[in-house]
Amino acid sequence: MPVLQHLDRGTSPEKIWQTIDEHGGVIVDNFIAADILNQLRSDFAPLMSNHQAGAATGIDFWKNFHGTATKRITGLAEASAAWGELLCDPLYKGMADHYLGEDNYYLNTGQLICIGPGETQQLLHRDELNWPQAAGQTNELTVTAIFALTDFTEENGATVIAPGSHRWPGALPEVNPKSTCRATMKAGSALLYNGKVIHGGRPNGSTETAQRLPRHAQKMLGFRSYAPPKSARLGMVNYEDASSLFD
Repeated sequence: MPVLQHLDRGTSPEKIWQTIDEHGGVIVDNFIAADILNQLRSDFAPLMSNHQAGAATGIDFWKNFHGTATKRITGLAEASAAWGELLCDPLYKGMADHYLGEDNYYLNTGQLICIGPGETQQLLHRDELNWPQAAGQTNELTVTAIFALTDFTEENGATVIAPGSHRWPGALPEVNPKSTCRATMKAGSALLYNGKVIHGGRPNGSTETAQRLPRHAQKMLGFRSYAPPKSARLGMVNYEDASSLFD
């Protein structure tokens, strides 16, 4: 089984680009400075708590691709100034400049993703297939950074990637599981990869401890709200009882 290479943030950009060219992707440990990471987590936590999982679109493909237990949130620049700082990170900008041409690109997608417990595996895909009419060119159409705001583990759905698949022929060739590995990494790290490498989200097999407990035990631990018939209400979640978090 292949292994995705880890490099430290202090590695030269040339070495990082060389590794991406060779394997299709690389994990850069300690990519995000601690203060920015803490700010991102603080700013994004309320968004994640209040957002509903699943896709609202009625198209079955996108419902399956986005997942029914996965939360996806956009509009990140409005939620956190730290996100704007991360977009200006010199290594992140350097990757885009190197592969797409200096300042010759736009941010196609900036989203916060949380793969929830019980989610199923995502279709393995190449990101460049967002533009099927241009796919197959030797130059890069898109490059991606997945920033880990929490630890990525095999249990909680760390991205699966097929190193070297950026050189495989065909749009979506069959992928032998033995040719893939998981992008496990610590919070603050980043998975950098090109648009041709095959990858996808994996199932989240973890379960929330409180969710497995009896209802009374959940209430004793605080998963309930104070909601008398009239007057003050405390600890509500979108004006619903906190126990709705388990629904």
